[in-house]
Amino acid sequence: MPHAHILLWLDGEKKLTTPIDIDEVISAELPHADLYPKLSKAVATYMIHGSCRATRFTSPCMNNGRCSKFYPKKFKLLTTIDEDGYPCYKRRDNGIFVLKNGIKFDNRNVVPYSPLLLLRYQAHVNTKYCNKSNSIKYLFKYVNKGPDRANLKITNTPKDSTETQVIDEIKQYYDCRYISPCEAVENICL
Repeated sequence: MPHAHILLWLDGEKKLTTPIDIDEVISAELPHADLYPKLSKAVATYMIHGSCRATRFTSPCMNNGRCSKFYPKKFKLLTTIDEDGYPCYKRRDNGIFVLKNGIKFDNRNVVPYSPLLLLRYQAHVNTKYCNKSNSIKYLFKYVNKGPDRANLKITNTPKDSTETQVIDEIKQYYDCRYISPCEAVENICL
């Protein structure tokens, strides 16, 4: 389905420098349903990596009998940052779980999310913390992937002409709109 990979650079004092700072913005835990009912429902709906390994060997994330995304993760009492700059998010064994298709999912299956973005967009919003160049290089591979990239040039003048023409941007939008293969399939199926 259509999706986006977005990089955000935080300025100066807003930078996340400690695991406590990260925990204020990103979570990898199920919220308590009685205290945060809307957030709890959104996490259960959009942010559970589910049903792979022993419960579903045919899952797309399965590779040689293992989950390629390394779920379920291990329980952790605190968020830490490893030597490569990648965060290991807090995932406490607090007894909270969600039931989906008869399978219990706990904090080990929660995809990291920003509560603010999740509640705002009501969609799968995988949020990650990056603070080293090797982390950022990993994200840039999505910007430069081949099949979902398009380069085009729109012009109203012949190549050798020097005359100026008025450009009607609204007409150009209607005359030339790029639709990705995913979007085309989605529109056909609707």
